[in-house]
Amino acid sequence: MVINPLSKLYNQLIKGYELKLESILVLKSKVVLAVLDILLLEGFIRGYTFNTKSSNEIKVLLKYSLNGREKAIRDIKGVSKPSRRFYVTTGDLWSFYWDLPFVCLVLSTSKGIMTSKEALKNNIGGELLCYVI
Repeated sequence: MVINPLSKLYNQLIKGYELKLESILVLKSKVVLAVLDILLLEGFIRGYTFNTKSSNEIKVLLKYSLNGREKAIRDIKGVSKPSRRFYVTTGDLWSFYWDLPFVCLVLSTSKGIMTSKEALKNNIGGELLCYVI
């Protein structure tokens, strides 16, 4: 059985925050690295490093507030699945931008994986991978 690496990433992030872990290990892939780059730039994780023991794993450092009670990612949900792809146009992105300004949307576009803000700047739509609150 093949498991979507992004779905596994989302589940491990949620479980890591529920268990108040310092870091988690996820499987390495190009898509996972691109999503982790976006989460790092948007301030949802502290960082990530490549695991020295296993070449196909990444150690993701989870981020909490100063008092350690508030998690940086309140919710992360995968939208597109291998069996059901969900595509958005720039018009859809504008409506998301005005209706949900505090949500970070992650898209896979023809110019790479990016946030909805970057996609609006480039005036392109794409496949909606996930949203992060």
